[in-house]
Amino acid sequence: MNFTRPHIISLASRYLFISIFLLIIGCKKEAISEEGLVADTSNTSLDTDDTAISLEGELQISDFVWQGLNTYYYWQDELEYLADSKLEDEKTYAQYISQNPDPEEFFYSLLHPNDRFSWIQDDYVELENTLSGIYATNGVEFGLTYACQDCNEVVGYVQYILEESDASTKNIKRGDFFTGVNGIQLTVGNYRSLLFGDELSYTLNMAEIQEGKLALNGIDVQLTKEENFKTNPIQISKTIETSSGKIGYLMYNQFVADASLALNEIFGNFKSEGISDLVIDLRYNGGGSVNNCIELASMITGQFTGKVFAKKKYNSRLLAYLEDRYGAESLVD
Repeated sequence: MNFTRPHIISLASRYLFISIFLLIIGCKKEAISEEGLVADTSNTSLDTDDTAISLEGELQISDFVWQGLNTYYYWQDELEYLADSKLEDEKTYAQYISQNPDPEEFFYSLLHPNDRFSWIQDDYVELENTLSGIYATNGVEFGLTYACQDCNEVVGYVQYILEESDASTKNIKRGDFFTGVNGIQLTVGNYRSLLFGDELSYTLNMAEIQEGKLALNGIDVQLTKEENFKTNPIQISKTIETSSGKIGYLMYNQFVADASLALNEIFGNFKSEGISDLVIDLRYNGGGSVNNCIELASMITGQFTGKVFAKKKYNSRLLAYLEDRYGAESLVD
């Protein structure tokens, strides 16, 4: 019997280097003891007092979480609860893990206070798709804010609409507001279930400013999410004519490896059209491929050949290993 452990997305470097761990663990016959611990008696050379302690069920995932962060986490050096000393006594370590049976809760309890980026995800296919710009969406990219001070009502505002999505064919556009879903007012307590639940279809109740206040305008927009929708990270590319010259404008929403050829074509067009100024709009870009970021920078300017673009940083133990194994130059882009 096999099970798949979740992927951990963690900061191994300060340049959003992503470490993904996937282990397949084979189950074996073991004698289950109290508190989820397992006494492995397969090694008959061990005395009773020397019985090796392993972990069962969800505790194996908690063990995987701790081991992954202990090895790869950027802040491992600074966190006592991720110190190598926890592994010095196997039974004490197993007892520590047994006190943390919820892997997700355990993961977040181990993060550094300054860490705003790490998360844990149990579906590696969904994760890999998301990093490649493939996910379930109806095409409305939106933000949320409070409707007023000291209240629980929430307002949504449309940031942009994805090309060739369901929303691109509907009466909704950048700058629109919505205050409800399926006739229910959005609040702090329900927006997650209404907007990010398992249902693929929902109806947005649109609103507009009337006499200085947001009010429903009677427009309802029914939307359906398309699963495995392949987004185009190049949202807008165009040349703007002005009295002082031509301006190239690029709205780029995710650094994706397979977008390099399309970017190169766009910059070729900018050059042939003789632009004098360039605007790169990264307001909604959450990051992604470092290599793609380097490629974009090289398309903008070629004057820094041989200069350092980025240098990866890791915890001291991992840094020493990588420098010894691959050389210090491997950490420089």
